[in-house]
Amino acid sequence: MKPEEILSKIDHSILKPTSTEYEVIKGCEAVKSYGFATLCIFPKHIKTAVSFLPSEKIATVIAFPLNSVTFSSILFEIEQSITEGAKELDIVLNISAVKERNWEKVEEELKEIRKITDGFIIKLILECCYLIDEEKKIAGKIAVENGWDYLKTSTGYGKYGATEEDVKLLKEIAKGKAKVKASGGIRTFKDALKFINLGADRIGTSSGEKIAREILHNRKI
Repeated sequence: MKPEEILSKIDHSILKPTSTEYEVIKGCEAVKSYGFATLCIFPKHIKTAVSFLPSEKIATVIAFPLNSVTFSSILFEIEQSITEGAKELDIVLNISAVKERNWEKVEEELKEIRKITDGFIIKLILECCYLIDEEKKIAGKIAVENGWDYLKTSTGYGKYGATEEDVKLLKEIAKGKAKVKASGGIRTFKDALKFINLGADRIGTSSGEKIAREILHNRKI
């Protein structure tokens, strides 16, 4: 696999509690320099990013990282993020509803989100560390059947991030109808390549620049 192919699968994330506008601007420069898929940022930083990047290079997070707000707040956050210029949205699953086995509510929410995001790329963050495999399968299947574009492993804020087992499972659930994003704890080129080889279509990482330097230094993949 060519270096450019790997770099084009990276969502370079600026999602720390301490993230600043300066770091977002530097992140924009990194996306342009290395050809990353997107810069993934908090909604409050979208306006800054659109001054430096086209919308298709801007991803944001919704209901992040806990999905602890009301559903109406989530819909507002989505609409505002789209209006301000984000083209891709990584949205945290309603884990409480999953644990309650309220699948009707899960489907209702995922269907409504897909309805208002027509033409945009949406990724469901399952936060796999909190779910058993059955829950991952049911929630993932609901998302895929309702036209979601990606199933994503983690926020990076949970007990653990992407695992080989979860990426394989999400790939199985997606059945080619949706893509898979591995995220959480991916800090090296070796990590990124491992998950890509397992079938991940995107890699979410705050170590995008470090990985890019490793790839371009070696250029032997």
